[in-house]
Amino acid sequence: MGTPAFAGGVDLLSLLSSAKQRRVLEGSKRVEYRAGAVAFHAGPPRRAFLLEDGLARGYISLRDGREATVAFFHPGNLVGARNLVRDISINQDPPLTSVQAVVDSSFRVLDLESVRALAATDIDVITAIATHLATRVHYDLRLVAVRSLGTIVERLAFDLLDRASRSQLVDGRLEARATHADLAYSIGSSREVVGRTLEGLRSAGIVEGAPGLTRVLDPVRLAAIVRAFVH
Repeated sequence: MGTPAFAGGVDLLSLLSSAKQRRVLEGSKRVEYRAGAVAFHAGPPRRAFLLEDGLARGYISLRDGREATVAFFHPGNLVGARNLVRDISINQDPPLTSVQAVVDSSFRVLDLESVRALAATDIDVITAIATHLATRVHYDLRLVAVRSLGTIVERLAFDLLDRASRSQLVDGRLEARATHADLAYSIGSSREVVGRTLEGLRSAGIVEGAPGLTRVLDPVRLAAIVRAFVH
């Protein structure tokens, strides 16, 4: 059986037989969140879920208001895999990451106790979880690297989506409030290059702009540009 890779991990269910997929999903609940909503906050209770449809952002926030994007989740991604493993050493600290629905999104929240019990007795299930976790480490490293090693369009796509997602939490609008000079400084380029790259994104219908403002029209396509690097 193959291991289809997704940004942030693998499609967990694709690694399992139909019968074991059903067992993993026993007791799970489907929940939906509108674009801009915080689907899951950092801290207790512990949870694990699959993103069924949409686009979501994982981020860490500090008390002073600063935020850092740590992941973009695509359909098929498992979030909170470590909470599926019975081990006090990795489950004693509360979750640090909040999850934001960047577009209208559907999540499948797993029954922790049910999946933990299954993982403790079924080699295929625990192997699938381990495969996801190993791939997630690879993804995390590449997401850090995109800011410095990605192409101009990949670095700009990440910067715009990060800024716009943070703005969305405040006012509900997926907009990056930054001048061309601000964006150029942030991604280590020039205003001219940023201007040309933005024009390409505008022509593709992914963004639209005004002085000091870039409105994200198609966050899924923008995230796909970032995903091209982290794959």
